[in-house]
Amino acid sequence: MIGYLPEHFKLHELLPEEFYRANYPRSGEKLWSLFDPHLLCAADLLRRRYGRMVCNTWFWGGHHQFRGFRPEGCTVGAPRSMHRFGRALDLVPVETTAAAIRADIRRVPDDPLFQLIYRVEEDVGWLHIDRANVPGALSTVFFKG
Repeated sequence: MIGYLPEHFKLHELLPEEFYRANYPRSGEKLWSLFDPHLLCAADLLRRRYGRMVCNTWFWGGHHQFRGFRPEGCTVGAPRSMHRFGRALDLVPVETTAAAIRADIRRVPDDPLFQLIYRVEEDVGWLHIDRANVPGALSTVFFKG
């Protein structure tokens, strides 16, 4: 997959406020290239299957702005986090729970949707999905952050 434009997510939901405001006026839709297209596709398919999901909330006056892409200089999370490479999202399901989705991923690992997701974080209240390279993995890897 070369590129993917999500149907269910907008850039302001996936980028931090300062980065979005500094870059969107001049770069616009080119900012989608910051993200792994398979990750964006997985997020869309998750939203279609499980209902509304929230990522960043700053655009609507909320506090969250680093659940998607984390630019250079961001002090949130690990220095080599997949968020810094556009390969991770932290989604908060509204109509189900992250635990229920993780259970589905375990139950049906060969589902084409779940094969787009390489890693899932455990023991958190949100759904962290990413596309980190996991050599030798035949299905989604679950990890503790």
